[in-house]
Amino acid sequence: MAIDITSANSSLRIVVPAFYPGGFDVDDYAADNMFESAPLQSKEEMMSADGIYHAGLIFNPAEFTPYLMPTSKALALMEDWTAAERATARVFSCNAVLTIPAIGKKYNMVNGVLFSLPPLPPGRRVLQPRPAVFHFESITASAI
Repeated sequence: MAIDITSANSSLRIVVPAFYPGGFDVDDYAADNMFESAPLQSKEEMMSADGIYHAGLIFNPAEFTPYLMPTSKALALMEDWTAAERATARVFSCNAVLTIPAIGKKYNMVNGVLFSLPPLPPGRRVLQPRPAVFHFESITASAI
């Protein structure tokens, strides 16, 4: 039985067709919290006046957040990306692939945006990681 569930050998590649068409690899994750995705709310619900429960399928963006050390080269690229968006008043869409060898899966992230990025790292005793929050149309798992 396999016991390897490390995140340390995962890899993330992001392609921004309008700005980084060749893409870039994300480096220098925070050790204690490398990445996460938010729960995807895919239902809307309502109760009728007589107590009958109703629910329906809805579509919402899938959120993905890598946490990057202040020294990450990818952070510098993301800062340039957001600056270019502000300068041109355009949004540059992206796609990403997260590969996690420990569980034999890759996650394809399609038609997304860099939704938020703190403009500077939190200053504590040492500079802290920054969360780069992405919203994607979909995140789909497949075998490596």
